[in-house]
Amino acid sequence: MTKTLVINYTPRKGSYTRILFDEFVKLAKGKTEIKYLNLAETPPDLLLEKNLNLIMEWNMGKRDFSEEELSILSNHNKLIDEVLEVDNIVLAFPIYNFTMPATVKAWIDAIVVSDKTFSFSPETGFVGLCNNKKALSLVVSGFDYNNSGNIKEYASLTIKQNFDFMGISSEQISAFGVDQNRDQLNSTLENAKFEIKNLIDRWFPNV
Repeated sequence: MTKTLVINYTPRKGSYTRILFDEFVKLAKGKTEIKYLNLAETPPDLLLEKNLNLIMEWNMGKRDFSEEELSILSNHNKLIDEVLEVDNIVLAFPIYNFTMPATVKAWIDAIVVSDKTFSFSPETGFVGLCNNKKALSLVVSGFDYNNSGNIKEYASLTIKQNFDFMGISSEQISAFGVDQNRDQLNSTLENAKFEIKNLIDRWFPNV
């Protein structure tokens, strides 16, 4: 049976993102082994002075870290291991102020690491090391970015670029305008649930 890491950032009461996340979990149960990560309850470490410089040293080739340094990096390494151990990743989050919440970006920053999820050499350039994995982003916004004129959101491009960089084939299911278009809320959520069901049927066809 495949393994799926399901990650959510849904701390808001009445979260519509949580509704779609729960829908995926409900439909996927029994079809894949599920591992949970709640970014609001166990947030990734932000890139601050100590851990950032240690990660930069790792990216430059250092491997002989002290016990104290390994302790500082333990949160990052745990998050990386969770990604490497699974076949699929599902990441659910809302858009705040045109992009993803800082906690979600911190998760991305924690897992995009040289010789773990990507490699680099002058001959080949950057190469993703997670080519055997698939990912789904469940993205919800109160504002309707599908009909927004010059107002853009940057979460979709950011998460796809990072998955691509690591070699992970990714898809996105969005529910935009849940606050702006309240009269269409039910149909917006139902359409997203329908897309989730179709994706699960594709991901786990013989289970």
